[in-house]
Amino acid sequence: DWTHWLPTDRALAVQTEATGPALPYTRAVAHDAGWRWRIPLQHRVGNGLVYCSANLSDDEAHARLMGEIEGTPLTEPRLIRYRTGRRDKVWVKNCLSIGLSSGFVEPLESTSIHLIQVYAMRLVQMFPFHGISDALSARFNDLARTELERIRDFIVLHYNLTERTDSAFWRDRAAMDIPDSLRGRIELFRDTGLVYQEKAELFQVDSWLQVMMGQRL
Repeated sequence: DWTHWLPTDRALAVQTEATGPALPYTRAVAHDAGWRWRIPLQHRVGNGLVYCSANLSDDEAHARLMGEIEGTPLTEPRLIRYRTGRRDKVWVKNCLSIGLSSGFVEPLESTSIHLIQVYAMRLVQMFPFHGISDALSARFNDLARTELERIRDFIVLHYNLTERTDSAFWRDRAAMDIPDSLRGRIELFRDTGLVYQEKAELFQVDSWLQVMMGQRL
């Protein structure tokens, strides 16, 4: 359970009609209890509000989302409940969990499709043609753990480096005790300006650099 680092646990999603030409990027805009998204598609726009239910009620979130969207709604807002975290083991005996069954990191960087693809390709590469092997599943589990923890650290970075002090949600994010692996990266950049990317890590040096400098570390 990683909710002590990433406590948002709700998302409201609604589709709206496009009001103009599609912009070539997604917008992620912070609010006092989380953030909201706006994703332009060819013929419609995806909108959503991510929030922590301890800081914002479902009714308040619904009213906020509907008050900020542009264009006519095409659907009713859909409430999605989630908990950020991962399974201790994604491969146990002859069962392998892929996708949301293996874990979920809050949607700020939209990593779920990437992880599905990686796990599927890794299963092809490590398929147990000669029977289940404890060594094989242990290796798969270690790779899955490392990969998800690095993604977790990158997303926690967005929250922890905040300069916002206008709400309890953001003050708590700035003051929280972060994972040691992330603390080491932050201290290294603060002291030396060095940024690094581990082998097969999803987020590259440019991504880490943009968040660190963008948040004025």
